[in-house]
Amino acid sequence: MLGLPGMFGAGQYQWHQVSRVLRSHWYHVTIQAKHEGRITEAVLMIDSEPRLQQVLIAQDDETIITEVQVVTPAHMNGTEGWRMERLTKVTLGEDQNECVVCLLEVETGSKYHSSHQPGFSSDVLGDLRLIYHANMIRTH
Repeated sequence: MLGLPGMFGAGQYQWHQVSRVLRSHWYHVTIQAKHEGRITEAVLMIDSEPRLQQVLIAQDDETIITEVQVVTPAHMNGTEGWRMERLTKVTLGEDQNECVVCLLEVETGSKYHSSHQPGFSSDVLGDLRLIYHANMIRTH
């Protein structure tokens, strides 16, 4: 942690480094908060769809999301390394084994999924639930 607790405001902390053990996707969410006529910006590093949904729901006139990007590991994005891209859509569904699978769509039109099943097809998913769409971001 950088500095002293509370140095950046009540309940706010700045970190030099954050470690993750799992090679799973996560969300890079930029928010703007208005407080006493002043606008501040912060970045949230969100590791799950339920938490992303909570942040989306919590938007109000004082706190808005201005950008959502997804960071995906190579096995999801089909490249040789991690990639961060502007997110356009997140959907959750269940496969034939009742395992939750996340479907991601990014600005370039590429689509990714969190399943590790060989030959996975999103057509087999049931109980589809939209978690995020780019039009869910509020503007001033």
